[in-house]
Amino acid sequence: MTAQSDQQDPAHVAERLEQVLDGLDPSARTAGEELVRLLMRFYGAGLEQVVAISRAATGDAAVHRLAADPLVGGLLALHDLHPVEMRARVEHAVSVAKRKLGSHAGDAELLGIDPDGTVRVALSAGGCGAETVREVVSEEVTAAAPDSAGVSFVVAEAGPTLLQIGMRAGS
Repeated sequence: MTAQSDQQDPAHVAERLEQVLDGLDPSARTAGEELVRLLMRFYGAGLEQVVAISRAATGDAAVHRLAADPLVGGLLALHDLHPVEMRARVEHAVSVAKRKLGSHAGDAELLGIDPDGTVRVALSAGGCGAETVREVVSEEVTAAAPDSAGVSFVVAEAGPTLLQIGMRAGS
């Protein structure tokens, strides 16, 4: 991963921030966390103005175009400014994941979004490839809805084995 893409990867930014905060003594860590909150509010207020000015100039079209960019859309989502509801973004992400996985997708199905923002996805029985399915679904959901609290997978129990009943030879 290049330095440029590291700067655009929310997980890398969060990991780096945590490393810095972990290296501070408790009182400095508290001040560091407060500084991060202030910066988030500052940038959020600036983004809110960008959205308001864009809407005033062109209606929702420009805001939707901005939100279509993965980096800008992620920032808008983190600041509750994304023009598309989280559920719609998550539904689309699960659809994209299923298309990417093709026949390996099994029966990945969105169950819902918990009040805390956790996305619940049902998977048919685990088996080989289940980890790939989890990874692809998680990546798509995180990209589309960085404001979610992550993805929780529920693996459906395999149903009873069906018996094949046939006619006996000579009957």
